[in-house]
Amino acid sequence: MKIEYGEYGVPDEVKKLIELENTLKKKGLTLDTIGLVPIQDFFSYWITPPDVIPFAHTGGDGVHFGFLTDFGSITDLNEAPIVCVTPTNDPPIRLTARNINEFMTIASFVPHVGLLDNCWPWKDKESTELIFKDYLTDSWQINRDKLLELLQEVFCTKKVDVAEYVQTVLHEREESIVLKTYDGLGIKGANVDLHRRYSFDPERRQDKEQIVRMKLFLKDATYEEKLGFTRDAMFWYVLTPDYDSEVLTLVIDLLKSLNLKDEVRRLTFRNRI
Repeated sequence: MKIEYGEYGVPDEVKKLIELENTLKKKGLTLDTIGLVPIQDFFSYWITPPDVIPFAHTGGDGVHFGFLTDFGSITDLNEAPIVCVTPTNDPPIRLTARNINEFMTIASFVPHVGLLDNCWPWKDKESTELIFKDYLTDSWQINRDKLLELLQEVFCTKKVDVAEYVQTVLHEREESIVLKTYDGLGIKGANVDLHRRYSFDPERRQDKEQIVRMKLFLKDATYEEKLGFTRDAMFWYVLTPDYDSEVLTLVIDLLKSLNLKDEVRRLTFRNRI
């Protein structure tokens, strides 16, 4: 956990979640039942952005939730946006909540937290309730309800319209970014000037010619453009030593040049470099 959190401290809400899970285990229960398992050890996928700190997973398909630090611009994780990373979906990364407190609120008012993985198309309360209906008739829902009620009690949450909330959060994010990226998160910044995006090779090649072209772009790129390049490279390529290792090395060197130490540590640790 130390490497993932880097210079940040573990938020109290995460500590409470871990404590709750440990208490439940002593009773033969687990938050896995509702799809909100606190991460107490290493957990990430190659698609997990280097500025995302995973704190919980659903228990299936590698779906996990994390703090988005926006490349270290967030000073307090309690104020960091929460994203959902779904390795098997396209796009695999989505903004879910403004912060950890609001995430716990929406998480405690869905039949199963894994539903937040595909809640972005929900436009209104009616469509949301139709999706929930399948879960609510599940024989396991009685057990889930007990744990969800416990979650509401521990985190003092109040009921919200999940669909409306998520749409509002997505709109706010869209309004705050200065550069769009493939993963939908974009790059925030004070500089509202027109920014360039790098045009990646459609065939996803990483030969010498492509690496040289990338370096030429980065040589004159603004700070925001370099961050945008990082997000897009993470999305466009499989940045692991066994796949697109040349681009992985370039991205790590780029993050080092930007003095993004936490992001470098996460990316190298996750890839066992």
